[in-house]
Amino acid sequence: MGISERKEREKLELRELILLKAKELLLAEGYDKLSIRKIAAAVEYSPATIYLYFQDKDEIMHELMNMGFALMGRELTEALQEADPVRRILMIGEGYVSFGIANPDWYELMFHSEKPIKHLERCHASWGHGLSLFEFLVVSCREAIASGRSKAQDPELLALQLWSMVHGLVSLSSAQRLEIVCQGRENLIPSVLRSSMESMFE
Repeated sequence: MGISERKEREKLELRELILLKAKELLLAEGYDKLSIRKIAAAVEYSPATIYLYFQDKDEIMHELMNMGFALMGRELTEALQEADPVRRILMIGEGYVSFGIANPDWYELMFHSEKPIKHLERCHASWGHGLSLFEFLVVSCREAIASGRSKAQDPELLALQLWSMVHGLVSLSSAQRLEIVCQGRENLIPSVLRSSMESMFE
């Protein structure tokens, strides 16, 4: 490996370290207490070094969100290749819930972070992976409607309905509320997903 290649690798490694340390601080202390100075101290570099990689903490926040959606996208790889739209939608729902429950720290950043909602225009530009996943769900709903297997007429509203369902399942499970209201029931989440799909699709 040449000197230039080694330097490039070191830059990428430092960039990833900055993001991961920022993620730790963000989850521990919240967005308002996150600062470039704190991130710099965590990675043991000067604040000026952090600014070489990121414009501000908002940019770090958006990059973390995109990293989370990229990880979720890998979880959905098989679902995205499914030809049957109804089966594909079920697999997307299963993968979404599985990812959310297995990765509560990433899920918190992706969906429960307050700050990006206050920067909708910038968030829209930075939320590439998240928007792509939702748009794919809309396409799948459109295909299901066109095939006559759904009574819905608006694919975007149907996609929002499906997203609301799986997001609710992840949130309830993470907060251990499902265990409170449905004690002793096995395979509860898969059962809810399949029951909901049966009520929406033929």
